[in-house]
Amino acid sequence: MSNFYPIIRHWLNVCKRAFPACLNHIAVAAVLAAVVGTGILFLFPPVVQAAVTVEGLPRPAYLEQLENYSAEIVRLREERLRREEALAKALLRYEIKRGDTLTKIAALFRTDIESIISWNKISNPHLIFPGQYLDILTIKGTLHKINKGDTIYSIAALYKADARSIAAFNLLDDPAQLKAGETLIIPGGVMPLEERKAVQATLLASRYGERNAPPAGSEATRPSFRWPVQGRITSRFGPRNGSYHYGLDIAVPLGSYVGAAAPGVVFGTGFRQGYGLVLMINHGGGWSTLYAHNSQLLVEDNDRVSAGQPVALVGASGNATGPHLHLEIIYNGRKLDPLLYLPR
Repeated sequence: MSNFYPIIRHWLNVCKRAFPACLNHIAVAAVLAAVVGTGILFLFPPVVQAAVTVEGLPRPAYLEQLENYSAEIVRLREERLRREEALAKALLRYEIKRGDTLTKIAALFRTDIESIISWNKISNPHLIFPGQYLDILTIKGTLHKINKGDTIYSIAALYKADARSIAAFNLLDDPAQLKAGETLIIPGGVMPLEERKAVQATLLASRYGERNAPPAGSEATRPSFRWPVQGRITSRFGPRNGSYHYGLDIAVPLGSYVGAAAPGVVFGTGFRQGYGLVLMINHGGGWSTLYAHNSQLLVEDNDRVSAGQPVALVGASGNATGPHLHLEIIYNGRKLDPLLYLPR
């Protein structure tokens, strides 16, 4: 055992002398490796493999279907909201105010008295009161109160409208299930002839009263009137600027033909104060028409004319601010509203 310790001491001394030299060699080797490695990297840069993406791969079909379905739901919801807004704006509830008349209300909403009477089933146009509400349609068309047995197709036929348009505009989920008593808007609908006649009779009676209305039996002799010209109505029958306008003014280009509103015999041709160059036609049965502000007459007294035959040229003679035709329809000397007798 005593011989073993000297051996150990010997090798310890050897290691002490050799270790600093080893450390020096290792440091030199490390520096050389770093320099060589940097040069290699500089001369031969490594190629980095690009990351693989899935951008070019096809998307799952169910994702596209889901997005399309969601977009369609949004579109349908927006379309429903637009239709609800259009429906709300189309039919208004107007509260009658003090001083209101049907004429004034019709002018306010750019509609006609006949339609307001029809929509609200008014029996006396002069008997309306403040606080009373009227249904006013703001689009072209009419209203219909559903009766028992009505179908969307019978209603469409009655007003010469399209059944699908009626159902769509009124947001009917099931057009086959109509509820009696509810009101439908009929877009583009035309008031039935019988209803229009009833409304016109109501207006006629209210404007002239029993005393001034044409006597019973006058309808049997009334001719079928037609428009003498095609133009824009600039002044209607009724009160005007503190006076009363007893005819219908229609703006037409100067020199346009004026046709006879119905067949008859010409009379009363010549100049009249205010009317300018005028002519009248006797249609028989107590009915006659007057045409004023002409520039030239094409017929003479006692000439027999047919409906639509040119009888004059439009002018601005008499008290006129521009070329137009002043038309009057007269029954036994009483001047009537031409719009009640001319076709719509």
